[in-house]
Amino acid sequence: MVRWPVLSDHPIGRVVLMPRFAANLTWLFTELQLMDRFAAARDAGFDGVEVQFPYDAPAQDMRDQLVLNRLDFVSMNAPPPNYAGGVRGFAALPGGQDRFRRDFDRVLRYAGVLKPRHIHIMAGEAEGPEARAAFVENLAWAAARAPKQSLTIEPINPIDMPGYFLSDFNLAAEVLEEVGAPNL
Repeated sequence: MVRWPVLSDHPIGRVVLMPRFAANLTWLFTELQLMDRFAAARDAGFDGVEVQFPYDAPAQDMRDQLVLNRLDFVSMNAPPPNYAGGVRGFAALPGGQDRFRRDFDRVLRYAGVLKPRHIHIMAGEAEGPEARAAFVENLAWAAARAPKQSLTIEPINPIDMPGYFLSDFNLAAEVLEEVGAPNL
């Protein structure tokens, strides 16, 4: 994940600072056990990490590694906390609002320990106007449920994730505008 620092005022005008990169510990240093990847990230020069689905490890153990290695926890995915090779998210699944809310509350309990800068809400596989309505409803609910937590969405290309609802940047922009939440 790239973390762009906030624009800053400069005598010559507005300047974009250089990006800072966070190590995705789901994909990097995979020759190591998860808890050892935090130190590997720090040793490689990273000051932030993300774990896509951190739910299989004790949150406090991960928090201890973050503190020990002076790392920021940048991002995690939500839902599902019970990810085991199944669907990747279901925020856009029509009729799945109750499941989304239950699992999002579990995500927030985990986030309470890990303190992620961002929680990425995965849309899942769905299509059509009912999926869009469910996605907007779930995002608005999540933004209100966790008003101080930064929430993100991410269009994912249809080649890597066929059937993924949010596969278009224009749709993402429309959804963000429709939800209108400052923390999304």
